[in-house]
Amino acid sequence: RTMGLDSRLNSIMKESLNKEHKFIDKYKEQAREQRLAEGFVEKPYLPPPKKTSCQVNQLNQMLGIDRNPHVSLTRGRRVTNADPLLRHGVSADGEGRSAYLSQQGRVDPKERYGRQVTTAHEYGWTALATTKTYTTSPFAHRPLIKNDFYRP
Repeated sequence: RTMGLDSRLNSIMKESLNKEHKFIDKYKEQAREQRLAEGFVEKPYLPPPKKTSCQVNQLNQMLGIDRNPHVSLTRGRRVTNADPLLRHGVSADGEGRSAYLSQQGRVDPKERYGRQVTTAHEYGWTALATTKTYTTSPFAHRPLIKNDFYRP
């Protein structure tokens, strides 16, 4: 038999939920007092530091406060920390998210994960050594006539 939801049933459910919350709070307080009695010191809660907004990043770029991290990319240097690339510039200019993703795509999975995460990684972990020593078969099809008679 199902009961209809009326105000009386609603108040009964609300009261039982309030009792459960009181019991949980009482249990947490007892556990906290026990930890304090054993000598554990509570660490104060520190909220995480606020990150700068995109407007502040844009103003810093326009005023020249932040240096351009894309300069090292144009000089051919490898970037160790790609996070500043994400926050500086616009993707339409090849900077910003575009540069960040292209830089992260160049990171080897061994560096990124440290171990094999997916089954596709199993092939990549072992294939690097074999691809360096690979040579084509002497019986492979080669387009000789096209290369000899037609110029590009």
